[in-house]
Amino acid sequence: MLNPAQLADLSRFTPAPLLVSSLYLNIDPKRYSKPALITLLKDLSRERLADLKEAGLNHDQLKSVESDIERLHDALSGHAFTRAGERGLAAFSCAGRDFFQKWTLPHGFKATLLIGPTPYLRPLQALLAQSPHAVVALLDQHRARAYSVHGEEIQDLFDVTHDTGSRIKKGGFQGKDTSRVEHRHDEAVHHHYQDAADRLLHAFQSAPFEYLVLGGHLDELRGFERHLHSYVAERVAGRFRADVRAALREDVRAKTVELVAVEETNRRDDLVRRLAGAARTNGGLAVTGLKNTLSALNDRRVQTLLVTEDYAHAGRHCEACSILVEKEAICPRCASATVEAGDVVDEAVAQTVHQGGAIRILPEGCALAEHGKIGAMLRY
Repeated sequence: MLNPAQLADLSRFTPAPLLVSSLYLNIDPKRYSKPALITLLKDLSRERLADLKEAGLNHDQLKSVESDIERLHDALSGHAFTRAGERGLAAFSCAGRDFFQKWTLPHGFKATLLIGPTPYLRPLQALLAQSPHAVVALLDQHRARAYSVHGEEIQDLFDVTHDTGSRIKKGGFQGKDTSRVEHRHDEAVHHHYQDAADRLLHAFQSAPFEYLVLGGHLDELRGFERHLHSYVAERVAGRFRADVRAALREDVRAKTVELVAVEETNRRDDLVRRLAGAARTNGGLAVTGLKNTLSALNDRRVQTLLVTEDYAHAGRHCEACSILVEKEAICPRCASATVEAGDVVDEAVAQTVHQGGAIRILPEGCALAEHGKIGAMLRY
């Protein structure tokens, strides 16, 4: 499964003056046959090449794109279409830089072939936003199981058992034996919980996750949470009752996805409310609307860019100083002539990543639509 770090690396690929070919397809064999998809790709390729020839690409640019299309055809023709759960194909090529990456994913995409200065990533960013990386940990006083959950995928992280004994023992001189046994049991449970918490911290440091879901007896989970590192504790999205020994993987995955979806909606709505509130305040660290967002991005002030997945807008950019504008023919910063940027929203997404900012792609029709479908939380 594609992760945010891989997507960030891909977004930094800029092969100027050559172009990148970005392909998205729905390859669900229940809906499309391989011959039908190959025909569809041929049609898309023919249209894009005609557009590029009219745009006046130079020899090296056109040769690289033509080789890209051959690579994409070869990748589709050679795909086996046999792995369960594969519904989407995303591929990126720049033959002139010997660059090619391909992912098959559990979600299908609208058939799209775009060719531009950077990879077209909004469908993948939207997919990651819809399926955030979560970890679920099931615990009792003896055993801890943890899984990584990303949409329909679930992978083992660890499964450990500690002999913590029993807390109650009858008899003994004036109850001293009972007290010692209970103390040893409590210490063993403490070490068991701490070991599980340390493993979760290591998992987070190795592959950061956005949410943590906990399953078990709720009173025991409260005791365990006191052992979590703050980096991990702040990601707890919910808890559910579960028998650590009997819980089935698919049931655990489904419950995790359910709880994360609720928390994701709550956090998304809260983020839009905070964005709108800060943007209304003089000196507030937020802006809304395309013009204000591009201005903040040009000043490298964007900490988090928010945009709805359906938003697109024509715009321009300055090749001399790299700023983005909505429609100005002359760069307001260096007075050079600006050139068409195609979809300036995609350019804004790419620049935000290059500047180290975060991206939040929100579903169309969400509250951000009331604020121009785009906005940003600012660094200063």
